[in-house]
Amino acid sequence: MNYRKKKDFTQLSQLGHFLKGSSATLGMYRVRDSCEKIQHFGDRKDESGIREEPDDNKTLERLGKTIAQAKTEFADVEKVLKNFYDDH
Repeated sequence: MNYRKKKDFTQLSQLGHFLKGSSATLGMYRVRDSCEKIQHFGDRKDESGIREEPDDNKTLERLGKTIAQAKTEFADVEKVLKNFYDDH
């Protein structure tokens, strides 16, 4: 997804919300927290979801870091699950 080019913040917020719920259901709480931040950034707010963030470039920078973090967290969970299911 090229979120920087499209600047489709609404879609990012919706995807963050969807992934937040899915990861919470699966018990991936770090991934959930990152997805919640993505949702907030898509709503043009800070990571807590409280303050407005009018600077799109700042939001895009934060999104890039948070998406990378979520990918790393997901990869960590994936390794644990693969090890668990390979052993059983």
